Amino acid sequence: MRPVRHHSSGQFGTAKPDHSTPRLVACVDDGEQANAVSSQALAIAYSLGLEITFARVIEAPTHLASPADPIEWQLHRRTQSENLRRFADQEEEAKVAANSVLLAGVPAEELSDWAQDHGATMLVMGRRKSDRGKGLGSTAQALLDRAEHSLLLVPPGQPHKGSYCRIMVPIDGSARADSVLPIARRIARTHAADLVLVHIVPQLEVVGASRAPQVEQLRAQIDRHNKRNGIHHLEQLRRRSLEDGVEVKTIICGPGDPRSMLRDRAIEEQVDLIVMASHGNTGMEDVAVGSVAEYLAGHAPVPLLIVRPNIRCSFGSDPTGSRNDSVFRFEE
Repeated sequence: MRPVRHHSSGQFGTAKPDHSTPRLVACVDDGEQANAVSSQALAIAYSLGLEITFARVIEAPTHLASPADPIEWQLHRRTQSENLRRFADQEEEAKVAANSVLLAGVPAEELSDWAQDHGATMLVMGRRKSDRGKGLGSTAQALLDRAEHSLLLVPPGQPHKGSYCRIMVPIDGSARADSVLPIARRIARTHAADLVLVHIVPQLEVVGASRAPQVEQLRAQIDRHNKRNGIHHLEQLRRRSLEDGVEVKTIICGPGDPRSMLRDRAIEEQVDLIVMASHGNTGMEDVAVGSVAEYLAGHAPVPLLIVRPNIRCSFGSDPTGSRNDSVFRFEE
């Protein structure tokens, strides 16, 4: 039997959300990452014109969806609801409409289903290491694999701040990678942050072990061609962002593995947020997430926002007073 959901309402929660308004769901537990997740969620919600729901999933009763001790279960639920409500009470200070919901069951299933049922376009959660000591924990990995919502992953040890100074956007020359720039620019404008656009020249693979001079010469020619194209593309994007009132730094490096090189660049450039598409130039539609995004999901040193094609953001009330973009829909 499917576990019963316990949505906070009345005494145990805040107002019910308006399903017609784009929103994000911030997954906060009672661990040490909760405040950092809350700060990141409020910063993104404020930037993108999203309402926010703070959600927590508790273990469901195991016997026919009813607890063995009803009184103990209700006390536990009440304690968790009251603790959760303090996050939603930040809405006036953060200038974001907020509410809370308490769920019971398997975390990934409950969070994804509730978000789907209530028109949420993004999930925010802390990134925990897997049992093997690296990568993602089971809940974050399951949400990434479901490929239903954009996902902001907050690694351990992040400061409890609600602003950004430098935002990195990986650019591989594909339309998908470029399509996240309106979102990155919007966040940058709101927080008076700079954008760092990074292009990694792809590593060429040569079949066989041949090191003939003509092979190496061809490889060098292709590398130079790819680098020139990358520089030209980055310059075009830089000019568009400058016209939108955002300062931009462009970086091109490689050839090499974009996964590790992007991680290293994020550290070297001291960025505090990475925004990227779920799929890039080589992304396959039948794969939940591209290889670069999947790697950074488990290894990025700063919060990583993975943007999926179904994201909806309300730009109707720009906090900076800049040009409004109405409702933005990321389309392939």
